[in-house]
Amino acid sequence: MNKVNSLPSAMSDILSKVGQVIKEREEAFEVLPEEEKKRILEKQEITEKTEQRERQLEEWKRRGITRRYFDAKWDNWIADTPEKEKTLKNAKTAWNTNLFLSGKNGTGKTHLAMCLAKEGALYRRLPDIFREVRMNFEDEEKIIGCYGECNLLIIDEIGRQKFSDFEVNLFFEIIDRRWNNVLPTTVITNLTAREFAEFYSMAILDRLRPTEINFNWESMRGQTVTA
Repeated sequence: MNKVNSLPSAMSDILSKVGQVIKEREEAFEVLPEEEKKRILEKQEITEKTEQRERQLEEWKRRGITRRYFDAKWDNWIADTPEKEKTLKNAKTAWNTNLFLSGKNGTGKTHLAMCLAKEGALYRRLPDIFREVRMNFEDEEKIIGCYGECNLLIIDEIGRQKFSDFEVNLFFEIIDRRWNNVLPTTVITNLTAREFAEFYSMAILDRLRPTEINFNWESMRGQTVTA
């Protein structure tokens, strides 16, 4: 009983000491020359900005954003034709509808995906999802749950690879989970919708019923960044 009663008193003592230390530091700061105050405040600001940037980069990495796309923004995707302007506008609807981004390598699909990931989407390459499950079979249901319940899932690198029946079924399980949860999915591929159905499953495409966005232009890599 005595120990219980002593807890509030002990906590009060700790808070009192913390308050005293803070007060002493504030008083010591106030008597410093103005130039020294300015130097200290500038150093604190730099430290805070650095820590904030580090937290942001860690969060980006968790969402699948790679170093190459740290500077990717909506307004530096090259929308220099009416067709590209329409594609840029359509990509921003990913939060409300399933999208099927189809086109050659280098046409800007992943850049747009990274912009969505910076807004909170989860970006993953399809082979990486399969690899994650193969390395953690005991966590298969947990992994499916993660990808099946995030607000927006973007799956990239969906090509003509030959995947096992297990992997194709896993792909279906994730899409089916998202379909049941009424959550949007964006897939990125160099396949047409018909080719996608042949290589994977018509059942997956039927669950998605996505808005198809075709990137019908040559590689944009190496071009000057413009809005």
